[in-house]
Amino acid sequence: MDRRVSLIVVIVSAACFGTLAIFTNLAYAEGARPLPMLTWRFAIVTALMAAYQLTRDRRKLVEGARDMKAYALMSVTGYGAASICYFYALKFASASVVAVLLYTYPAMVALLSWVMYREPLTRNHLLAIALTFTGCALVVGLFTSDASVTLPGVLLGLGAALGYSVFNMLSHTLVGKRPRIVVMTYTFGLSAIALSIVTLASGESLSVSAWSGRMWVLLGLIVLIPTFAAVVLYLRGIRALGPSQAAIVSTTEPLFTIALAAVFLQERLTLVQLAGAALVVAGVVAAEWRAPGPVAADEFAPV
Repeated sequence: MDRRVSLIVVIVSAACFGTLAIFTNLAYAEGARPLPMLTWRFAIVTALMAAYQLTRDRRKLVEGARDMKAYALMSVTGYGAASICYFYALKFASASVVAVLLYTYPAMVALLSWVMYREPLTRNHLLAIALTFTGCALVVGLFTSDASVTLPGVLLGLGAALGYSVFNMLSHTLVGKRPRIVVMTYTFGLSAIALSIVTLASGESLSVSAWSGRMWVLLGLIVLIPTFAAVVLYLRGIRALGPSQAAIVSTTEPLFTIALAAVFLQERLTLVQLAGAALVVAGVVAAEWRAPGPVAADEFAPV
């Protein structure tokens, strides 16, 4: 694929990812609950991704089943936990704010890598950490007297970023050589199982008999656009751009969320919050920026 086409593909992928908070908020307006919605999202997309991989390379999907313990760990401590935090954060903060908070994860990865693996903090990493958390403070109104974001929303948004950071690190360490589509298929599947248990244990129901047609449409959109299509498009684009360049381009995701939230949810960020969002995006670019050179084809990148 031509690099210019790949660039467009990754931008479209970022736009697809950026719709998740929008569709989720619209589903909440229809009466959806976070845990049942998440459970069905993961269950349906698991079937789609498994079918997609079976048409491409059945052997890799079968071989991937050998790492079930790793996928379970990545789900419980990483992706599944991050998704729960993200969906509940949308109950306490605007879609725009949650999207920006999620993108603190590259700085968190740098910090966690330094703490856990003693990886050195480069000047780029330190710049990324400073930009990211300064921007985060501006977005949540830490330096202003009219903060409109609640503490639970901030903590859950940052919890989502932390969960994704843990997932990203574990995926490198435990299953770095597995195709990403295989890793995501099994991680989503085990997340669906874990979430169904949590949902029932919390006293909620997985019954869909009372769901409206509009709610089914929104669930379908959540599965197809910000989950399935976004991942597949990103993986197609990353082949020509390379992981670090694709990760930088994908920082347009929160910008798409902010724009879509303004149109469909009538959300408006203040100038200070917009400046904070710009700093967070700059921090992600700083964290992902690398010198030119060969890149690993199996390197994991943001999803």
